[in-house]
Amino acid sequence: MKQPVIFAIRNVLTISKREVTRFRSRFTGRSRLVLLTIAAICLLITYILYHQDFVLSKGLYTVGVSSNGPAITDSRFKVLPLDVERGRMMLQNKAIDIYIDPDDAICRSDQRSQYAAGALKQYLEKRELTRIASEYEISQAFPLRIEINHLQARAGDVETQTQMSLSDILGLAEAPAQSPTTAEPTELPSGAVPAPSPQPGTSSTDAAVRQQLSDFEGQNGLPEFKAEFASDKDIIVPSLMEPPIPLAQVIMAFLYVVPILFVSVFFTGSFMEEKTNRKLIILLSAPVTPFQIILGKMLPYIGYSIVVIIAVTLLLRGNVLLALPIFIPVMLFILSIYLMVALTYRTFKDQTFFSVLAVAGITAYLVAPAMFSGVSDLSYISPLTLAVQMYRGESFSLTQYFLSTAPMYLVFFLALFVGKRIFNEEYLTGFKPLYAKFGEAIYLAINRNHLHLSVFLLSLFLIPPVFMLQLSSIVVASNLPMPFALAAVLVMSVITEEIAKSSGIATLLKNKVVKSLKQILTLSFMSALGFLIGEKLLLYLALFVISESVFTTAIFSTGLLVMPLMMHFITTSMVCLMTARFGIKYYPAALIAGSVIHGLYNLYVIGAIL
Repeated sequence: MKQPVIFAIRNVLTISKREVTRFRSRFTGRSRLVLLTIAAICLLITYILYHQDFVLSKGLYTVGVSSNGPAITDSRFKVLPLDVERGRMMLQNKAIDIYIDPDDAICRSDQRSQYAAGALKQYLEKRELTRIASEYEISQAFPLRIEINHLQARAGDVETQTQMSLSDILGLAEAPAQSPTTAEPTELPSGAVPAPSPQPGTSSTDAAVRQQLSDFEGQNGLPEFKAEFASDKDIIVPSLMEPPIPLAQVIMAFLYVVPILFVSVFFTGSFMEEKTNRKLIILLSAPVTPFQIILGKMLPYIGYSIVVIIAVTLLLRGNVLLALPIFIPVMLFILSIYLMVALTYRTFKDQTFFSVLAVAGITAYLVAPAMFSGVSDLSYISPLTLAVQMYRGESFSLTQYFLSTAPMYLVFFLALFVGKRIFNEEYLTGFKPLYAKFGEAIYLAINRNHLHLSVFLLSLFLIPPVFMLQLSSIVVASNLPMPFALAAVLVMSVITEEIAKSSGIATLLKNKVVKSLKQILTLSFMSALGFLIGEKLLLYLALFVISESVFTTAIFSTGLLVMPLMMHFITTSMVCLMTARFGIKYYPAALIAGSVIHGLYNLYVIGAIL
């Protein structure tokens, strides 16, 4: 048994070495210089964004100021001295964005003028705080101070006993052992902060206030990019604090994704080049398996991506041991999508189009949920939320980690399995529409000698991508009014579920592998059973993190097991029987019919209909 394994590893490493040589040959001479230049520019932009050494919005707004108006030194504003009459006229003609007369600041109703007024208000508020700090003692200028104290979890708390943070498991000293979400504000002078000082006019918290004031003055009118949050026993002054929006941290986390996408483009480009040159077909004639070819070609790019993750973490002063388990599933997920793009499409034109589409989809899936970090549990759909917490110094539980990353791991293994099954000359070189290529891939993934088990496993393994699409629909729909949001989630969920359950049987009907009524009903039951098992497993994982709501109830049919199983069986049977009766070209109509029944059942579950 050891000899074949050794040969398999040797074949994978040989193909990987060949791929590294091909990759390096692309960057010789001028191409290497161009790549290094692009990398240097990206690093410079990253450095500027991270440290904010330069003001990128110089002269963004034009402000007219009367003779006795305030002095404005912020570089975002281009200041024009104007009398009242000329200033009002230029404001009306949109030659300036806002005018400050002796009594008031005047702006228009359009967005640009309103944004200018908001930015100017922030600047003037900052100037006022700075003036107060310079004219009064610190204790008099900022008498309201809050001490952050994280409450210790009770010994008998079930959640504390059952959930352990990943950072604790990795033994990171900086991971807080206390609950990061509970704080006790204590106001002066009735609270314990500041402690009595032996010297009049001084306080033990003055040093903390001076540090915050220094940080506040050093922001140059821009929100601070770094991800520090108040830690235990920190003293904060409300007027000097910025709201804890996660945009900056999400941008930091997305800095990991951009180079991984860059590496993945080279991966799919290499695959496409060898496919069009028929070198992959030559490899198939060698004593190697399709799985060894795929893994061997992918392995160097996995290595490059891991190097990128480590480098970006060091650049952003993060924790490498925590960043790797967060971003490795992201990297595998991206590579799996680009693998399917490379295997499915025949021309570079198609590959380029769908690669760009994949970038847009991946970006939306990763970034949109993470923007709700600290606001909604739905943010844990994206691993970037875990990265946001890492840079905030907050811990996260294993359940939260698995909810964010388990679907990505499962999609990667599903892509490897399907890629292995479709790796043949006819599929790789064939020209067919997208739906036909997908149908052929599903047909090749099914083992005709074990139809019942194959359909069961196919329905089960399609749960992760369906789960990801459904949770993404919740994130998008949460910004809509409730009736429209619920309708959007229902439509998205029932259609994706019916496709996942019936696509395998539909391909068997198209290829005339299944003909009898008994076979259709039996396979429909196996598909419904596989889907139900996978659905419930991921549901229970999700409900550990995401509070049950009308959306999760509508999507996952929470409650008893018998009724959902019957519903899945009935709708899948309906779709497959209609397809068998009218032909494969009526499969979309059959899907709509099954989705309507499925949607009515979900409305009944949430109590929308009786």
